[in-house]
Amino acid sequence: MTTPFLHVQNNQTNQTYENNPTGRTDFNDQLDRGERFDLKEQSDPNQPLVRSDPSGQGVYHAKIWPGLKIYRKERHILLEAPGPMESIGSAIYGGGMSSVERYANIYVDRFYRCDDPVQDIRNLLVGWGYPEQGTAGLLTAVQLKHAAVVEEQGPDFGVLCCATAGVSNAARAGVQRTTFPASWTPGTINILLVVDGRMTPAAMVNAVITATEAKAAALGDLGVRDAENGLTATGTTTDAVMLGVSQRAEWPLLHAYAGTATDLGGAIGRLVYDAVRESLAAAGGAPK
Repeated sequence: MTTPFLHVQNNQTNQTYENNPTGRTDFNDQLDRGERFDLKEQSDPNQPLVRSDPSGQGVYHAKIWPGLKIYRKERHILLEAPGPMESIGSAIYGGGMSSVERYANIYVDRFYRCDDPVQDIRNLLVGWGYPEQGTAGLLTAVQLKHAAVVEEQGPDFGVLCCATAGVSNAARAGVQRTTFPASWTPGTINILLVVDGRMTPAAMVNAVITATEAKAAALGDLGVRDAENGLTATGTTTDAVMLGVSQRAEWPLLHAYAGTATDLGGAIGRLVYDAVRESLAAAGGAPK
């Protein structure tokens, strides 16, 4: 039995379930109501959720932004937008604040020698034919088949989250624990967020905060512990997050906030929470 590389979480809001106890709702109706839509229910149950292109590589077509695609390549997951995105995040290559069109989440084994990860990523991108400009690269030791993708469409935005998650080096922030001089190792929880909408720079920072809080909530609810002190983990020692925003003029609302009290922040939190939990469950990394 072949396991699809993308495990798509398909929980729906209580409102959706109450309005339609079968759990099957029309995508356009959900779009009009600003509800979360069930990706799995929109596909033919007799067909794999992630189909293959002629080259044999999986491709996922996002609903929230036509043209946004996620590809499963031999050694990386490529998230490619149909246009430039304003981006902020902690990717070792192309991180910070920049304009990007694609994110590459690249698999390396846990024995990877990280003497010069920036150059290693650059070499890989060149070998794969991706332009160095407009591309952000992350490294992960999590098997890519355990990636999770979730989407949610709101009235003034669309959000997609793709996460790869492992907790072998789970850690709790805010306590005394073993630390090391500045160095770099492959990301254990890598979160790729895309917002089709308009956001201020401050709201983008706010969104990263919300995503981090949601990741910590997922680990806490799963009972993930920092092995060094036994306390509830808030992340791992090597996490990374990237947020890309379309800033398309078609969206009339400019979001100035993305905290948990906002519609946008609420969606971001739910999707990150679900994606982290789903990826850990797929990898068998969540505590029983």
